[in-house]
Amino acid sequence: MDVACLLIADFLVAIARRDNPLLRGRPVVIGGAPEEHAAVRACSREALREGVTIGTTLRKALSLCPNAVFLPFREAQARDEAAAILELVSSYSPVVEEVAPGHLHFETRGLARLAKLDEETWLAEVQESVAIRSGLPVVLAGAPGVFAAHAAATTLAAGRQAGVSIVVAERATAEFLAGLPVEILPVSPAIHQRLRLFGLTRLGEVAALPFSAMQAQFGKPGARAWELANGKDDTRIIPARDEVRLTETSDLPAPTATLEPIIIGTKALLQRALSRPEVRGHSLRRLDWQLALESGEVLDRRVVFREPTSDPARMAFALQGKIERLQLPAAAVGLAVTLSGLCSEYGHQANLWQRGPKREKELAEAIEQLNTREGEPQVYRIVEVQPWSRIPERQLGLLAFGS
Repeated sequence: MDVACLLIADFLVAIARRDNPLLRGRPVVIGGAPEEHAAVRACSREALREGVTIGTTLRKALSLCPNAVFLPFREAQARDEAAAILELVSSYSPVVEEVAPGHLHFETRGLARLAKLDEETWLAEVQESVAIRSGLPVVLAGAPGVFAAHAAATTLAAGRQAGVSIVVAERATAEFLAGLPVEILPVSPAIHQRLRLFGLTRLGEVAALPFSAMQAQFGKPGARAWELANGKDDTRIIPARDEVRLTETSDLPAPTATLEPIIIGTKALLQRALSRPEVRGHSLRRLDWQLALESGEVLDRRVVFREPTSDPARMAFALQGKIERLQLPAAAVGLAVTLSGLCSEYGHQANLWQRGPKREKELAEAIEQLNTREGEPQVYRIVEVQPWSRIPERQLGLLAFGS
């Protein structure tokens, strides 16, 4: 076992059902209220069976599944939950990659031996630790390669075998992969469909084909699919880089249901965050804003800037429209802003030559001096000579600058 895949199926739905057990077994749609002009961010398998998919408008989701429970998308909560799981797994393995929230790949080579445990026991210990800490249905699979580990975890999750960990031994990898459906391959749905049309439903059938046939039929993706079906996987785990996140929080002087003090407080927090030494000489790409309500609910909004900026006025302007559209169900009591996506200082390139009569005169004098020194014109401009001509060389000509 060299790598492992940790997977929490339907991550956002799993969090909602953990917090409210009454939602178990019921269709759940996450993204907001049905009347909002927004799209579905996540949905349960019960809603999927009714035709709801990620990206469907909330209104259409209601028409497809009228008995669904619609919940707001709490991005900050999901991000914090995913970060806590990532931090816990990082205490077991030095190399961890977050594929998506609730979906991690990490290296395991030699770690069980260091803990003086067999691989199955060590993996079960990691799985149990994450499950207890998060309260979520965790599956964990180890294998010689990333694809085999991911396929094993996906198979467990699809079978709703939460709270399970398995190890696919190297000698058993080919046999394990052979029985999996072709949809497990990381290729486009169109290729999945074409494989089915060719009568290829399992990875073992794909593996039995000549490499040249798959490559000729599907190109580079087909070659990759053939290699993975045969257990040949050179995928590397790419650990996430430490991201600089600057958070400033503040309590409002008094509970308020008006937006003006909220906007003023937001601007003050942005000024405070941008004055910190970590930001000097840098710009930022993303702003996360949170508003704590007296009822205990937290509203959050995110702004991703088209161009990185360190200008608090520009940040406040981009966020203000989102704040003004809020309808507060209760009085606001606290604010928080988080800046992230730190990058180098950003600015628009200025013109090389300043425009104006003075600058044009200086340019003309410099060209005249250059021509005098060389004894002949050195700078030319392009002029139309015979634009009607079919011969390109006759259409345009060069004329000495200043003539």
